[in-house]
Amino acid sequence: MSEEWFIKTPCKHCPFRRDVKPVLTPERGEELAYAATNPYNSFLCHKTMEYDDYDDDGDMKATEDSKTCAGFLTLQINEGMDCPKGFTPADNVYSDAYEMIDAYEDQEDQ
Repeated sequence: MSEEWFIKTPCKHCPFRRDVKPVLTPERGEELAYAATNPYNSFLCHKTMEYDDYDDDGDMKATEDSKTCAGFLTLQINEGMDCPKGFTPADNVYSDAYEMIDAYEDQEDQ
């Protein structure tokens, strides 16, 4: 069996989980939520990125071992994208981009 290109479940710090306090800025939360509405976008799990080797922009670097975030993939499926074989969408991820955006905006108001 070949290795899968996605993480199976959202981690405890996943920004797409509705049961975790939002930690990103509302602007970044909105950006990620809208990114999930496009089937051509991807978002790699921060746990699979290279932390001590940064690219020219100062961002974390993807490696051959980097995998798509389970929260992002679940939100894409919730937005109507096809579910890849072997993946089960998580119940604790926002139901759509608007719910995620609202949660991040509400966090700023508190």
